[in-house]
Amino acid sequence: MNPDAALAIPALVADGVLPAEAAPRLLRVARGELVSVHAELRALLYAGVLVLTGGVGLMVKENLDRIGPVAVAAALGLAAAAALAWTLRVAPPFSWQEVPSPNLAFDYVLLLGILLAAADLAYCEAAFGLLGAHRSWHLLIVAGIAGLAAFRFDSRVVFSLALTSLAAWRGVSLADAGAAGWNATAAWRWNAIACGILFAGLGIGLARWRRKAHFEPVAVHLGCLLALGGIASGLERPEWGGALLLAGAALAAIAYRTRRFPLFAYGVVAAYVGLTRLLVEAVHDFAAGCLWIGVSSILLVGGLMAAQRRMKEAA
Repeated sequence: MNPDAALAIPALVADGVLPAEAAPRLLRVARGELVSVHAELRALLYAGVLVLTGGVGLMVKENLDRIGPVAVAAALGLAAAAALAWTLRVAPPFSWQEVPSPNLAFDYVLLLGILLAAADLAYCEAAFGLLGAHRSWHLLIVAGIAGLAAFRFDSRVVFSLALTSLAAWRGVSLADAGAAGWNATAAWRWNAIACGILFAGLGIGLARWRRKAHFEPVAVHLGCLLALGGIASGLERPEWGGALLLAGAALAAIAYRTRRFPLFAYGVVAAYVGLTRLLVEAVHDFAAGCLWIGVSSILLVGGLMAAQRRMKEAA
């Protein structure tokens, strides 16, 4: 509720600044009588897509012997084609700039179509050996299809699916290549770091080239999380704690200058974890370690809240 706005609207109408027909709606907003549920509806649609996709998988598992593999593959393909055909029919023309969705369900029907197509490909691979020894290519194909669809239909949801599928492809490829033994963890760690840097660079490039620049936060956030997570996976060794401290501090400094609080929070938390790892290695005292974690975590939360306020004031 905004009492000042509620009092100002009638005066603006009387002065002729605001059209009389717009006043009732604006007054409802100012008095708190009109509340947007857009975010809640999007969350419900996203959850619905996930539930529907999971239900399809369960139905296939329970009825495979009765309906046969060919019928299952055909049904999944037809369902995916129907969803993608609908999105193609209602989609606005392509543009390198941001394009508003034609309706609320558009992104989620597109996501459903991509997921059903991915499920169909995975099923064909499992039932018929479609890709042979190159089964990890399934994820690469999904990443490519999702990436093309994301740019064509201007969908950040599908763009995130493309990036995560690409990262998953790299991990499965390492497993298929026989990454086992003492160097397996190191291989996956460096893969995560490399993918994170690649995604962040892609996001920065999109923003700089002004080609789907609004995809930049998706790529940069996912890239930073992936790279920091890869570094954090090596915390059993103190040198990786130092690397996490430096990487987190650098990210926090850059994010603070650009007033991007989520990235700043990622960096601060990563630096805190790295510093804690180094202190635990140096002190070797359980009681001191517990005291440090208890006190410093409270200070960390308070510091993040204060930093958020300052960034909002400076924006």
